[in-house]
Amino acid sequence: MKAAKTRSFLRRGVLLLLAVLLLFATGCNPSSSTSSSAPSPSPSLSPSPSPSPTPTPETEQTISGMLIKFANDLFTLRTDDNQEYTFDTANVTITGLPGVYIGDLFTISYIGNLDSGNAVQNVSILAVEKTQEGEESDSIPLAWKDNGVFASCYSKAYVALESLSTEEKVGQLLLGRVPESRAGSDVVAYHLGGYVTFGRDYEGKTRWQVQNMIQGWQSAAKIPLLIAVDEEGGDVVRISSNSNLRGVPFRSPQLVYAMGGMEMIQSDAKEKAQLLLDLGGNVNLAPVADVSTDPNDFIYSRSFGQGAEETAEYVITVMEQFHKQGISSVLKHFPGYGSNSDTHTGASLDERTLFELKNRDLIPFQKAIDEGAYAVMISHNTVACMDDKLPASLSPAVHRYLRETMGFTGIIMTDDLSMDAISKEDLGLEHSVYVQAVLAGNDVILCSDYKTAYEDILAAVKDGTIPEETLNRAVFRILSWKSMLELI
Repeated sequence: MKAAKTRSFLRRGVLLLLAVLLLFATGCNPSSSTSSSAPSPSPSLSPSPSPSPTPTPETEQTISGMLIKFANDLFTLRTDDNQEYTFDTANVTITGLPGVYIGDLFTISYIGNLDSGNAVQNVSILAVEKTQEGEESDSIPLAWKDNGVFASCYSKAYVALESLSTEEKVGQLLLGRVPESRAGSDVVAYHLGGYVTFGRDYEGKTRWQVQNMIQGWQSAAKIPLLIAVDEEGGDVVRISSNSNLRGVPFRSPQLVYAMGGMEMIQSDAKEKAQLLLDLGGNVNLAPVADVSTDPNDFIYSRSFGQGAEETAEYVITVMEQFHKQGISSVLKHFPGYGSNSDTHTGASLDERTLFELKNRDLIPFQKAIDEGAYAVMISHNTVACMDDKLPASLSPAVHRYLRETMGFTGIIMTDDLSMDAISKEDLGLEHSVYVQAVLAGNDVILCSDYKTAYEDILAAVKDGTIPEETLNRAVFRILSWKSMLELI
């Protein structure tokens, strides 16, 4: 019995030993918990974490091309493969050769990636270097390279000038009043530089009708037209007097300022500009820069109604907002109406001294010129301290003062030459008023009878009364102005 028990114990020990050996042979861990049937993962099969990518620093790159547009710090280059890229060059110093002209070659160093689909490239600009003068830039007469307000557009304007005939150049001088019929065909016949619109051109029309009308004129033009209007606010509202185009007419500058200060002046100017652009306009014959504080003055209700410094701030605020939106302002009426009578109805003699003008009326004009004024309209007042014989609009002395003393490089235009101070006065001129206006130094002739103006000026160019240099320089400025407004 005892021997049997011993044999039984030995058999169980052997079986247990065999079982243990079998477990080791099959790779099982005899110490594993029996509570889970899942096998432990093999260390060799466990995924190892991916190494973190090593960041590579962005490298400096360069692009070279020809400058085709430069305005408001936006610098557009066209590369050799005909791709165009626009860069924001604000706060970047331009190095290399002097001057910045359309047609010049530049190299831009940057960090980032270019995308021709972007309106403005989203890169960090390191440097902008002018490497070569453009061919067109070299052809521009040295005397014309004045680093003026339109300087960035000079090369493009000169190329356009070279493509025009004498007849086409003469037409560019004319900002004609829109005729009651044949406006489109007259654009072609007289090569007009533009039209000035009045209330009758908008009366009763919808926005679509006005847009269609202006687009029809533009379609007829070889060189896109200036489309101008007097939309001052208050007494002079050619567009907003039509309730189809704006619910209520624009208020006068004095009332706008009283309601909301210079901030409201700014928003009012922005809305005017956007309305003009929407309709197809590109020039507002405003703001009124005349200084007037006397309600009895003819110009008072159209002026800012405050002193010279306040008027200057108003003028610059409006001008800058117009330019920012993409239309041109025209400062008027140089050298300032003061308390003089209305030149729409007859001659007006201003007998103030130059000292008085410089310390009052000229201040808004000078400050706006210093801030980049595009255009100035000359009044028909006879300003005795500058020229006691001819109205300012026809006086070479007044124009020289504006150019040489005040440093104005933009567009000088006449007030409407059909006004009584010109059309109904015996001025003792050797030539027609239109020829005299060009000889005086105006770039743009604002007139109703543009047919006669065209014929008179063309004849004067052909017989040498108006030198070709005078004509070319005026048209060069006009084309530069149009380029600045992105019309060409």
